[in-house]
Amino acid sequence: MENRDLIVESNILLALLKTTIEQSDFLIGEFKQRPKQVFNNWRNLSLMLDKELDNKNIVNEEYLLSLTDFIHNMLNELRKQHKKIKQ
Repeated sequence: MENRDLIVESNILLALLKTTIEQSDFLIGEFKQRPKQVFNNWRNLSLMLDKELDNKNIVNEEYLLSLTDFIHNMLNELRKQHKKIKQ
């Protein structure tokens, strides 16, 4: 994979991880026992991967922010659609 492609794909992965971590904030405290342990381990590993890729200068912060904003907007649309269906 060319370096440019690696950066793009890595930033997409990080955007998905970051938005998943931010989304998971809604669930903090909701899981009990083993699911809670797995959840916390997954979250910590995701944060470690983010830091590692950032240290290797693979992260383009501006691009990453635009990707995470896009994903958050999609999630908000999903919530709106869910509320319409529930009514």
